[in-house]
Amino acid sequence: MTTKTLTAGPKLKTALPGPNAKRIVAGDDKYMSPSYTRSYPLVAKRGRGIVIEDVDGNEFFDFSAGIAVTSTGHCHPEVVAAIQKQAGELIHMSGTDFYYESMITLADRLSKVAPMKGPHKVYYGNSGTEAVEAAMKLARYHTKRQGIIAFYGAFHGRTMGALSLTASKTQQRRRFFPVVPGVAHVPYPNVYRKPEGMTAEEHIAECVRFIEDRVFKTIMPPEECAAIFIEPIQGEGGYLPAPAEFLRELRRICDTHGILLVSDEVQSGAGRSGKWWAIQHAGVEPDVVASAKGIASHCAD
Repeated sequence: MTTKTLTAGPKLKTALPGPNAKRIVAGDDKYMSPSYTRSYPLVAKRGRGIVIEDVDGNEFFDFSAGIAVTSTGHCHPEVVAAIQKQAGELIHMSGTDFYYESMITLADRLSKVAPMKGPHKVYYGNSGTEAVEAAMKLARYHTKRQGIIAFYGAFHGRTMGALSLTASKTQQRRRFFPVVPGVAHVPYPNVYRKPEGMTAEEHIAECVRFIEDRVFKTIMPPEECAAIFIEPIQGEGGYLPAPAEFLRELRRICDTHGILLVSDEVQSGAGRSGKWWAIQHAGVEPDVVASAKGIASHCAD
């Protein structure tokens, strides 16, 4: 694809969806699990930068960065070269059974950009939801507590542990109860749609009080709470940034009661907000960071 393609705008060669796309969508309906939810019949074939080309030669601009994954653009040449180089050297060597130098190299680089003071430990998984699952297990293991607080509007994943934290729509939980017990959901401050007659500061304070005066006094003793999981910028909750003051108050609550603050940066991290981690905009240091998606688009020399 040329620079002209990028500046001229999307190009459509067929009606949408095109004949090849229709054929593939029909095959998908026949063979694929309905758990793959799609909102538009785009059948992608290749991508360069911001441009995606479908199987009929139609071109589109991808403003979602491949669902927050291709943060350096589709098929960035340096990322492609790094993948090709690794594939030519070693495709797999189980990191749970043997040692692998690249794991240490990456961990060292992650430690250098971590949003909290070290020393740091790094766990590698397969996805964002697995990172959240690991953070849940770590919080319970480390604190020897069971309770976890998450937020309405949150999306943390669809595996059973992460699903128990997710509270963005009922469809994700339908027919999967019981989810992992011990999770309490609380309001996430939305200063754009705050209650009428309430200032932003009052709304934030009300959300803080809900944790301290409602949750801790009615359903979950603070000494039994292992962690608070928060997206510094909610994704499925409406792309809502958490107010800096609210994040600072969460840090205070966690410090007061020995609770771990977990920052889910799967969607918001790896530079997507202008800083390496979105929580850094508030100057708050989490105890645990979960990352995935866009971090895979960063290339190491």
